[in-house]
Amino acid sequence: MPIDPNDAPFMRPPNNQIATTPPRTRPDIRQGWSARRRFAFTVAPAFASLRLPFLGRVQADGRTPQRIHGAGVNLEFDVQVWRWIWVRALGVYSGHPVAEERAEVDMEVVRTAPPGTIHVAGAGFGPVFALDLGRFLPLIELGVAGLRVVTPQGGVKGQRGEACLDNGACDVGLKCNGARICEVTTLGEGYLGLAVDLLVRRHLSFGAQFRYNIPFSQLRNLNIAPGYLLGTVRLTVRF
Repeated sequence: MPIDPNDAPFMRPPNNQIATTPPRTRPDIRQGWSARRRFAFTVAPAFASLRLPFLGRVQADGRTPQRIHGAGVNLEFDVQVWRWIWVRALGVYSGHPVAEERAEVDMEVVRTAPPGTIHVAGAGFGPVFALDLGRFLPLIELGVAGLRVVTPQGGVKGQRGEACLDNGACDVGLKCNGARICEVTTLGEGYLGLAVDLLVRRHLSFGAQFRYNIPFSQLRNLNIAPGYLLGTVRLTVRF
């Protein structure tokens, strides 16, 4: 008895019907659907180092600023705007324990800087240039940021909470207010960073990063390489 060919069951997609799920092949040629990961969120524990001309905190030569180490965390949110160009917003915090500093002045030992912790917090914005090498993703970033450097409560003129210096100046991260007292202010800075991410899952990657920050007010002192350095281990989720 003849059998109507239309009675046969349909073939499995994609040969004889429209698929209801995204195809397994890449790239997807259907218009209106993309497999690209256009957003990324990064959490990065950070090793941090400060080398800024803080009052009373210098090396044995009496001129070169100390390098003050600390630790903190770096957070980033990236948005892809073109194939290899991303825009990044970031936030960072680190704490730097410091000891009391003393010096001999006129045959008398005096305290030049108090003990405590220097707190550094900042937020920035700028482009990121990414070169996709398969599982490896090198990143170059640059941008501008605002940085707040909160030193311990001072004990001599020019330090936090103390009277301004005779010329109206204050320690790094401070400004002289109307009452001629040094208070915390926000420093403008520029930064440059390098990183490499390794994709370990479709949406997860690990990496390492180095970032150099320099307050605009310290650009004239590049001969002593002042700045705020970050070295991080990155955990990134891409979606």
